[in-house]
Amino acid sequence: MEGTRDALGRKAPVGGVARGIRLAFEDLGATYVKFGQLVASAPAIMPEALTEEFRSTLDSGPPIPFAQVRRIVERDLGAPLEDLYETFEPEPFAAASIAAVHRATLRDGRKVAVKVIRPGVASVVAADMDLMQPVARVLALQGVEAAYNGVSYLIGLREQVAEELDLRNEARTMDYFRGLFATFELTRLAIPEVIAAHSARRVLTMEFMDGAPIDDLAGAAEIGVNPAPLVNDLLRAWVLTALRAGAFHADIHAGNLLLLRDGRLAMLDWGVVARLDPETRQFFRALVRATLGEEEAWDDIVEHTRKTQGALIDAMGYSDDQLMEVSKAYLEPVLMRPLKDVSMAAMFMSPERVLEVNHGIAAPRRSLRGQWEQNRLRARTYRGSFEADILTQASQRANFLSAKQLLYLERYGRMYMPEERLLGDHDFLRAALQMSAVD
Repeated sequence: MEGTRDALGRKAPVGGVARGIRLAFEDLGATYVKFGQLVASAPAIMPEALTEEFRSTLDSGPPIPFAQVRRIVERDLGAPLEDLYETFEPEPFAAASIAAVHRATLRDGRKVAVKVIRPGVASVVAADMDLMQPVARVLALQGVEAAYNGVSYLIGLREQVAEELDLRNEARTMDYFRGLFATFELTRLAIPEVIAAHSARRVLTMEFMDGAPIDDLAGAAEIGVNPAPLVNDLLRAWVLTALRAGAFHADIHAGNLLLLRDGRLAMLDWGVVARLDPETRQFFRALVRATLGEEEAWDDIVEHTRKTQGALIDAMGYSDDQLMEVSKAYLEPVLMRPLKDVSMAAMFMSPERVLEVNHGIAAPRRSLRGQWEQNRLRARTYRGSFEADILTQASQRANFLSAKQLLYLERYGRMYMPEERLLGDHDFLRAALQMSAVD
């Protein structure tokens, strides 16, 4: 049976092939399930057959044996489980790569969700990284574009998992963003309240929230919630928190966004947060200014790109004028066009593919020798990036997480507000810039 093609022009796996890939990822464990979650939430760059098959990786991983759950909770909280909770369901209602989440009831009757870190997951992920990263690097040095993107993802994932393994980080983040959302009057976005007395390094107890995933059309209809204004608020929250706080929720896959019966959108799992260094924050401001039509903002975008990725740009041989053209080719469609006409997959493509996908300019046909020369250029470019250690820079991780968020936001935007632009409310953008001026 002939497969369809994805946004990058690759033939898509079908039926049993996609299922086999998903089962292999789940068997390989935590690190591969993390990849699976990205696959499930990124139809812009992944074949539909894969994204549908990998949906189960969002919240249905293997449970932790209850004896181990009890041991972790009691050791971290310093009391018997029965003294801490009135009820505690042995089977998790959600389980992913790093943790499992159980329903419970506090002694005062409040319904809560209890997140418990998987035992031994740190060593498993470290071993996987030590195996995968050198292989991806070798392939990248041969000019394999997907491998270079893979190295970037793995470097970011290593730092991300280190943060996720200490749930006290997540608890502090949730408290901080609850206050921030209240300040911004984002009342339709809900973050669970943390129960501090029942939380520790490997245990996080929080207010229980139940609903339908944001991409569940049937669930939204059953609940009677219109997701469109909630997606708009989600976009606003991304812009406001990035501009004002220099941080944003960096893992908004569908399993972490629930449509609640009271009309709000719950944002769960705050273990992954992007933190923008001052230069990247100014770059984000420049993108907003460019959206508002400030031509001078493009000079700031080029200056930032040259400053943070100079070795990579030099290896590609771009002048400032050429870099301006490439920057606009990548970013103008994302900023200026309706979501239905935008391909966020372009964020992960070569400049030639960007021109083809977003601008309709066909890539030149190359002979075998031309293809070989192009591959050599990519290899030289990636080597310059590695030698300059670009992929370990804070700005690089922030850029990668931002691009990943754009994939998610594109999906929800296309579903519920396809005629709108990603950053279409100019009055809001001007107010956000004024409210969040950086010293």
